[in-house]
This record gives sequence, structure tokens and C-alpha cells, in this order.
Amino acid sequence: MAEKSTNKERLKEITARIEQGVKEVFTSEKYAAYLRTMSRFHHYSTNNRLLIYSQNPNATHVAGFQAWRNKFGRHVVKGAKGITIIAPTPYKKKIEEEKLDPDTKLPMLDENGEVITEEKEIKIPMYKPVTVFDISQTDGKPLPELAETLMGDVQNYDVFMEAVKLSSPAPIIMEPMQQNMDGYFSLAEQNIHLRESMSEVQTVCAAIHEITHAKLHNTNAEEQKSHKVEEIQAESVAYAVCAYYGIETAANSFGYLANYTQGKSIEELKNSLDLIGRTADEIISDIDRHYAELMKEREAEVNADDLLLPEMPEMILESTPDPSIPFDVMRNYGYTDADMLPLSKDRALELAERDVTVYMLYSDNTEAMVFDTEDIINFDGLFGIAREDWDVIKTDISVHDVEQRFLNNPADAMAVYQLKQDAPAELRFIGLEKLNSPPDKTNYVAVYTRDLVPDDDTARILENFYYIFNDDRPVDFTGHSLSVSDVIALKREGVVSYHYCDSIGFVELPDFDRENPLKNAELLLEDDYSMLDGRINNGKSALAEDKKPSVLDQLKAKETVPKIPKSTKKSRENER
Repeated sequence: MAEKSTNKERLKEITARIEQGVKEVFTSEKYAAYLRTMSRFHHYSTNNRLLIYSQNPNATHVAGFQAWRNKFGRHVVKGAKGITIIAPTPYKKKIEEEKLDPDTKLPMLDENGEVITEEKEIKIPMYKPVTVFDISQTDGKPLPELAETLMGDVQNYDVFMEAVKLSSPAPIIMEPMQQNMDGYFSLAEQNIHLRESMSEVQTVCAAIHEITHAKLHNTNAEEQKSHKVEEIQAESVAYAVCAYYGIETAANSFGYLANYTQGKSIEELKNSLDLIGRTADEIISDIDRHYAELMKEREAEVNADDLLLPEMPEMILESTPDPSIPFDVMRNYGYTDADMLPLSKDRALELAERDVTVYMLYSDNTEAMVFDTEDIINFDGLFGIAREDWDVIKTDISVHDVEQRFLNNPADAMAVYQLKQDAPAELRFIGLEKLNSPPDKTNYVAVYTRDLVPDDDTARILENFYYIFNDDRPVDFTGHSLSVSDVIALKREGVVSYHYCDSIGFVELPDFDRENPLKNAELLLEDDYSMLDGRINNGKSALAEDKKPSVLDQLKAKETVPKIPKSTKKSRENER
């Protein structure tokens, strides 16, 4: 009998399968099918999307054997052939380390003057192939409806288009145009123009197409990619996003595809799939969030009308116990009781410590009361608080702030910072070396925090979080998949460091939490305050021939800005 292959050998085989999948995907007849798979698994990494597509292109929902049985009440059909993907499998290791004084942080000594050591258990991040099965390979209880399907004429079109507009980085303007033009993104005006009187489906698809241009191609003319590259990217994202919502689009041959792929390496093609996937994921996440909020407001307005109540804006702008958790996350999870408000694990612990009644929520629409903080720590699902309980205590408990919870956490912790909705579009998905100035914390918001497992290897910690927030997303994480331009903060023994997710590895930002010297200098010298972009006097009133150096260049010349170290890692796409 042949020997069982090792994990290392299986991972090598999987890598080869991924590379072959990249080659096969970039053909006009298979590309659209891959995009449909990508839309169904938009939170997954490119590697795992390729693996799912290559083994079962019709897959819609996948889970492990035990997960189907224990979480969803379904069983895998006998003889079903599983789908192999990659999953994190950290292992525990005990180490001896110096015991530090909690106040001085210096090594503690025994009566003989010897350094006292203590045994600690750490987790080492590792990855291995795992087997999952598609829902079509299982029988049992039906899954809860995860998303409202929008077919043909777009259901709730007005609300849906409003959600699309709120998700756009640039204003959307409807106006008359020639019949052969659906719309365009104006780089000069920084807005999107769409042809009025198009069908609902055509309007949505055109809007997503131009939103992609605004997100990915909002650069100066000399820096722009070729028109064919831009069109492939925009059309791919629009196709995937529309597929996610069940919006039927016309068959698309992606005619530029052959020229687009010519001469590109496997790494370049995979990077392209990764960029398209990240952009589609961000747009889908934004639309889902805004759509849920708008529908909630509409329902509140309808209820007020039915009761003949006077205007009650407080019903619409209701305070929530955990702003980091939108209501649709609870519904998508499988819990639909409107009398329960969702909580993240951190917020559940915080409220439990205040003797507030907290519940563990299950995906079969049941719940269980928490009796001990250990119940919260050991539970991997969502948590909730009864609406009536929150109404009683909400005036006494201030709504938590993610960053403050991170900074005030007595234990080692981490936090994810992502760009605000109104942050300049040119800052998104941009490598550090292409920025005009160091990342400015005022453009970011903390979206998630959790305790940090002790580990001396910073690079390993960061790469492990990159994997987690792309492939094994915590159920209470509501940001978009971790991407280039995001920042991870680490707090170890009270010391906080910030790390930029670069196109290659991570780069530490020593001045991220300090007052930005570039903005201060620009506020003093800029002649156009609508152009606070890291360059002095380059606004409308600047003379064309007067090309002054950037603020960054001037400060560098005076050696006032520390140099940002370059990462020596290989491309993250190759690492995974």
C-alpha cells in the first residue's frame, strides 16, 4: 500500500493545483464561471476560491463534516467527494521565559539573585489541507435564508440603489447621455455619471462598474493602467457583485481577456484575481450594510405610520449596544428574533462584567443565557442582549469604542484599523511606497479588537492575522477582508505598535499615532484648503509652472521624518 502523503506534500500538490487553476480560469468560457464562484465566496482568499472552483464550480455554501452536522443539522451524503481547501491549524507549545515584574517590566529574581522563569503556553500558526463539502452534498434541515435574492427587475430597487450610492467613493449623478454610453467616472470632477432611463439591472451594473473605476483607477493620467486592463477589472467586479445579488446580466465574453493575460506570469494573474476579489468583497460588504440600515429605517417609518404616531426620529436613530455589529449579521448567522440585539464577544464580556444578562445565540434560532464569563470565552458564535434589557440600561452605559477597548485592555491585544468611508480614494489598496505622505491615523477607524496570543515573532503574528481576516473571519468581524492599506495595531506589555499591510508583507509605522507633521505644515502653507493631500500649493490657485516639492520631500530634507523600513518578505500571494 502506498504511504500516506504528508501535509507538506499535500500542500505542495495544492499549490500546483492553484497555479493550474489560474491558467485555466483565464479563458473567456471559464472566466465568468470563476467570477460567479468568487461572488459566492467573496470573503475567502483567492487561493481557496480557486480551489473550490477547480473542484466544484457549482458550489454555493461549504462547511466541514462536523460543522454540517453540529451547526446546521445536516449530514454529508455517503460517498460524497469532498473539496480540499487550506485552513489555519495552530498548535500549542510550552516555553520557558523570564518572569517580569508587572510594574517595572524587569526580570524578577529569586533569593539567590537568579532570574525566575515561568512556563507559558503559546500558539504557533500552521496551515494544513482540510476537506469541506458543498450543501448540495448534504441532507437535513434547510439553511436560514442568508440574503434576499434580487432577480430580474431589482427588488426594492430604490432602496438598493440608495445603498449602492452610499457605498460609492464618489457622488453618482443621473443625466441624459447617448444610447451607446451607460456611464463614466470623471477623474477631474471626482464623480460618477450614469445614463438616466436605463433598466434597473443595467443601472445597477453600470453603477458597480464605475464605482470600481473610482476605487481602483482614481489616479493621474500618467499613472493609469491601460484602458483594456481597467475595463477587465471594472467589468469583472461588476459581474461578480451582480452575481452575488442574483441580478441577471447579459452574457459577457470579456473580449479583452486574451490581450489582458498575454505575457503575464502566474503571480501577476493571481494578483489580478486577488485585487478583483478584494474590491468585490468591499463593495458587497458596504452595500449589504447600507441596505440593511435603510430597510430598518423604512420598517421603522412604516410601523410609525401604522400606529399614527408623530415623528419619532429616535426610533430610527436607535442606539445599539454594539455599533460594530450590524443587524444583518445576526440574521445571516441564522438568528432572527427581533427582540434580541447582537453583541460581539468583547462587548458581551464587557456587559457581563457589569452584571447585564447576556445570551449566547445559535444559528438554529435558539439562545442560552450566559451564567459565567467562561461561557462567553468558550463560545464561538454571536451573542445578544434582550431589547427590553438594553432599553433599561442604555442611558447608564456608554456605547463602547473599539479603539478605547483596545487601548484599555489590560491584556496583550490587537486591533484592525481600516480607512474611513470618506477617506481619499487614492489611499485605498495602495502600497506604502506610492503614498505621498505617511499614513494618517485621522483617515482610519478601529473596526475590530481581540486579545493577542503571546508570540515573540511579530512577522508571524501579522501574517497569521492576514490569513484569519481573509479565510477564517471571526463571526463578529464586520470590516472588509484585510487588504493593502489596512493597519494592524499590536499591544504587548503595554507598548503599542502599528503595522501597515503593504503589497509585500507588513511595515511598521512608528509615527502612526502621533500628530501628523505633514498636515500641520500644509495647514500653514497651503493656498487651497480643499487640497490637503501632502503637497503644498497644488490646488486651483497654483500656477502650472510652479511645481514645488511635496511636504514629505521638504521634511525629509530636514531629516524630521524617520525613514519607513522596507519589508524583505516575498509577495504575500506566494506565501499562501
